[in-house]
Amino acid sequence: MFAQKTDQTTSEPPQELTEPIKLFARVQEKKGDTVLASGEVELHFRDLTLLAEEIQLNTASYEIVASGHVTLQLPSEIISCDRLIYNLKTRQGQMEQVQSIARPNLLFGAKSLVKKAGELYEMKQAWLTNCIQPVPRWSFSVSQASLKPDDFITIKEAVFKIKKVPVFYLPYLRYPLKERATGFLFPKVGFTRVKGVFFSESFYWAMAPNLDATITADFYGHQGAGAGTEFRYLLGRDTKGEASFYYFRFFNHSHPEDLPRQAHLLRWQHQQLLPGGWRLDGEINYASSFNFLREFESNFSYGISANRSQSLSLSKSWSLFSFNLRTSRFETYFPQTGQSSVSSYWPQLAFNLFRLKIFRSFFLSWQSGYLNQSYSYTRYDQTTTSYRNAQLFFRPLLSLPLIPFPWLTLNLSAGGNLTYYFQTYAPGTTTRVDQPLLVGQKKFDGSLEGPSFYKIYFRGHEPYLKHVIEPFLKYSYESPLSADQASRIISPFGFIRNNQVVYGLNQDFIIRTEASPRQILTIGISQTYYFDPPTSEIRRYYPTQLDRHYSPINFLFRFYPEGKFKLDFSADYNTYEKNFYNIRLSPIYGQPEDNLFFSLNWSKSYYLLGPDNVFWSNQAGFQAGFRWPEKLDLKIEMQRDLERKKQIFTGVSAVYHYQCLDFVLDLRMYYYRTKPDTQFKFSLRLGNISQSTDLLGKFGF
Repeated sequence: MFAQKTDQTTSEPPQELTEPIKLFARVQEKKGDTVLASGEVELHFRDLTLLAEEIQLNTASYEIVASGHVTLQLPSEIISCDRLIYNLKTRQGQMEQVQSIARPNLLFGAKSLVKKAGELYEMKQAWLTNCIQPVPRWSFSVSQASLKPDDFITIKEAVFKIKKVPVFYLPYLRYPLKERATGFLFPKVGFTRVKGVFFSESFYWAMAPNLDATITADFYGHQGAGAGTEFRYLLGRDTKGEASFYYFRFFNHSHPEDLPRQAHLLRWQHQQLLPGGWRLDGEINYASSFNFLREFESNFSYGISANRSQSLSLSKSWSLFSFNLRTSRFETYFPQTGQSSVSSYWPQLAFNLFRLKIFRSFFLSWQSGYLNQSYSYTRYDQTTTSYRNAQLFFRPLLSLPLIPFPWLTLNLSAGGNLTYYFQTYAPGTTTRVDQPLLVGQKKFDGSLEGPSFYKIYFRGHEPYLKHVIEPFLKYSYESPLSADQASRIISPFGFIRNNQVVYGLNQDFIIRTEASPRQILTIGISQTYYFDPPTSEIRRYYPTQLDRHYSPINFLFRFYPEGKFKLDFSADYNTYEKNFYNIRLSPIYGQPEDNLFFSLNWSKSYYLLGPDNVFWSNQAGFQAGFRWPEKLDLKIEMQRDLERKKQIFTGVSAVYHYQCLDFVLDLRMYYYRTKPDTQFKFSLRLGNISQSTDLLGKFGF
């Protein structure tokens, strides 16, 4: 149905149309299926509104031709142009001299534009931005473009401008307009003092709603080029994972002597729930060269890592039972000394029972399984010692928990260790032979917690704070083996058994809150005393000096008050050396996603690498974040070697939000590399257009 606005009285609307159209105009004329309207024309059809100076409407085909200050209003966009040819039903057509098309998070225009089926726009001599200022903060001017709003845009011969200033030219670009859409991401450019000019470009590929990948190419002007991919998958609710692979090749003329001509990295994590309650987990963290990782990895934590690991496990838990089948390999390299170790299990099998009540207060537990372990250790003089140990074991345990008083808890347990070794040393030698050995040990554990003392403090007439003091004592014993049996067991540290007591005192401060009581302060001190040092854990600290009476004292201080601040402190004191061999301090305020966050980590320790070889470590790390909403995101990370009084790493990352334009700046200084290096990277974020992925490390927090 029509309605018309004229200087005359309104005429009866024609009835030919199957769907009503409302048309208002100063002048209106109908000739057959054609309606001509002029003068402040206003047309309404379904959820569409059209304003123009003149309109020609075909009532049979629903085609319209509009001209003169044309404005087309749709639920998802507003179009302003000089001339429009458009079908009201198919919503396809052609537009000329398009001043602007406004959509949520996008503004664009073109000299000529064709709107096709599927919300696809084909444009010539176009521009686009997501800024709403009269002079956009950024924009692209392009010769041709294909646009599917809320999905992607493809542009050719594009000039990127900040305000009216051209910045760079792109012959071709396809980028996403939503969080998960296939397209190029915004490139990163930068410079490093050692590697030269840096350029990185990523392509995001949304293969399916549950599969996507990011493909990245990097170029370093002085040293080489690399490429890699990140692949993420979610197969139903029960299977998920992600994998990344990176390959780098050096230029022939710039190959560093301590690095391979080519290197690659592989990282993979997988989680899967199988039928019947089984669970499959896999993980790979592999670098073909630790030196390459040190020189090229941007993330400090990964860059100083000298570990390779692979593991695959199949597990299930039901009722009180658990089953686990695992294969794994772990390799560690110590660059300070040139030493390395490799430990692998092919395979490791465990079947356990936890606390089956068999009679009144008695509970039965056991650990059982099979492991085939190989271990090798390379010393600083490059001599290597290797071990292989396959064994079956069964460790039953009968426990009796007792609570004679509310302020006293006593746990007693007794059991045994039954172990079958498939290979042993020949008697009196270190020659491995296929002679099995079956050994058995008795086992006893006892723990006493209490008596507990407490005092309650009041605020007014309401209890507010509870102070609890609780001593504890734990004793663990395993019977010894004969000298002949102990000498035949193949192990990196020889035969080790439990025969020690741990005693100490804990203090807890608990405040009352509306939700539930909350522990705000814990103070603890404990000491471990070994009754038989030559067969104790001392072998791991002093493998050639077993007469040392190593009885460490451990301190713990944990303060978690109300609010965002928390403090952790621990220290371990070596009573034989009369020094602290491990100290850790960690004050933290807030979380990394908060507007204000900082974290300080200080650790001081030493490790015995050989009879006369001690490695000392005294290192402090600082991380901080500051967020000014819609203005600035700032991150800082620093690491310093206090022992050698040298800076290890400094990094600053900043994102400046300039309305619809984000400037991303990243400055990092690596002092631990062979040649200290300074790295600067720059990128932009334009609305939904993210920056390229850095496969060689993101910021540390």
